[in-house]
Amino acid sequence: MNSLFKQIYRYTHARPLRHNENFWPYLKIRRSKAGHITHLTYRNEEIQLEDLESLRSKAMGDFTILATGPSINNLELNKISETRILGVNGSYHLRNKVKFSYYIIVDRGFIEQRFDMVLQVINDPDLIFFTTLHCLNDILKRTKITMIKCRLAIIEDLSYKVFCAMVPPSDYAKVYQKNEGLRLFDIEPASGFSWDIRLGFFDAGTVAYWALQLAVWLGADRLLLAGVDMNNFEKPRFYENDENKLPSLLATNFNNIIRPAFLNASRELELAGIKTYNLSLDSGLGNEIFEKATLDVIFKKA
Repeated sequence: MNSLFKQIYRYTHARPLRHNENFWPYLKIRRSKAGHITHLTYRNEEIQLEDLESLRSKAMGDFTILATGPSINNLELNKISETRILGVNGSYHLRNKVKFSYYIIVDRGFIEQRFDMVLQVINDPDLIFFTTLHCLNDILKRTKITMIKCRLAIIEDLSYKVFCAMVPPSDYAKVYQKNEGLRLFDIEPASGFSWDIRLGFFDAGTVAYWALQLAVWLGADRLLLAGVDMNNFEKPRFYENDENKLPSLLATNFNNIIRPAFLNASRELELAGIKTYNLSLDSGLGNEIFEKATLDVIFKKA
C-alpha cells in the first residue's frame, strides 16, 4: 500500500515536491505565521510538538555542542557539567557521564543504522529532541508514538521543507534573500547561517552545523565545540571501533562545503559577540575559524 500511495503521489505532484512522497497521505501539518511546523498528525493521531518560538533565548549562558569525534576520549567531561549540553547522533553514549538538555539528529542513515540509540534518546523525558519530519517518519515506521517520552521539536532543511517545493542551494539567493533571519554567504556551493530556525536550517554537510545554529537560537552566549574534529575521517567515532564504524561523507564534503560554511559562520558569531571555542585542539577547523583552547583556559576567561 505504501508503494501505491508513493506512485500516486509521483503522478500527481511535480518533481520539486518529490521529497514529500513518503509523507503522503499519512502526515498532516500546520504551520505558524512565522513558518515553522507547530501541529503534526500521524495516521490521524496528533503528536505533541514544542513551539520553536517558545524556545527562543530561553537558555542563555554556556553551551557545549557534544559531537562524536575521537577527541572526546581525551576530554574531561566533568568540566562541562555546568554548561547546557546539546548532543548529536551517537554522543548519547555518554548519557551516564553528562546530562543532556537538548539533542539533535538529522541523519536518516544514523536512524537506520543506530536505531537502538535513537530509541534511548526518544525515551528520555529530560530531553528536548530536535529532528526533521523525514527522520521522525523513519522513526515512526519502526516504533510507536507512545515510545516518544522526550519533548519533540520539528526542524527543517531550507532545501527540503515539508510539502513545499525543493529549493536547491543555487536558488537560495532568489528564494531566501528577503528573509532577515537568514544570512547568505557568498560562496559556492551556496550556504549561510540561520539566525531564525523557524525559517529552516542551512545543512552544510554535518549535523554539527545544524547544532551551531540551534544553540544560538536557544540563547547561547558562549559556545564550546567538543568532538568536532573534522580530520582523520578514517578513524572510528569515539563510541565506535573498526568493525562497527558507520560510513561518513565528511571527508568528501569538508573542503568544499563544511569548512567554508564554518568559516563564514564564525564571522557571524564574532559580530554577534558570541565567543566560540573548539575543544578539539587538532581539529581540521583551524584557529582562523574558532579559537582552540582547553577547558581550564576557557573557564579562566569566564
